[in-house]
Amino acid sequence: MKYNLKKIALLAEIIGGFAIVVSLIFVGIQFKENTKATKSATANAANAITIAYYSEIGNSAQSSQLMWNYIKDPKSITSSGEKYQATILIHGLVLSFQNSYYLANEGTLDQNVQESLTAALKAVKNQPGFVDFWENRKSLFFEEFRDYVTAIFVSDTKVTEGVYENLKDDDEEKVIPD
Repeated sequence: MKYNLKKIALLAEIIGGFAIVVSLIFVGIQFKENTKATKSATANAANAITIAYYSEIGNSAQSSQLMWNYIKDPKSITSSGEKYQATILIHGLVLSFQNSYYLANEGTLDQNVQESLTAALKAVKNQPGFVDFWENRKSLFFEEFRDYVTAIFVSDTKVTEGVYENLKDDDEEKVIPD
């Protein structure tokens, strides 16, 4: 009888050990799937914020014209209310870029999404309005993000999306291309 109990106890230990290994494998698979789901949700949220911003600006003729004029020539905005509005509009977008920067650095946001947002910053880095905005507001952003944007400013990389090529000094009332 003693011999059978030892055999049963040994068999139970072997089965228990095997069950633990199977459980750990299952937890590892679930963790990997959860990580993918978290990254997908984070990328979706980052894109949704950017899409909502662009849609909001693009669907308002007044906001579109204001942003166009500010990016082209911030000194052309003479109303303090309009300058404030343009500054806040850009600040909101750059805050979302800062958030995406941190999420990408911690590994929660796919690096491809971050690179896409970086391309948007590269596209406006030399525009007078963005330069003016950054010089006046950069102290409001986290130091690591400021360093990141500064590196974009000093880089030779240029992104041409076409829209900024149409910025020119002319006397037309509307400068947004049709």
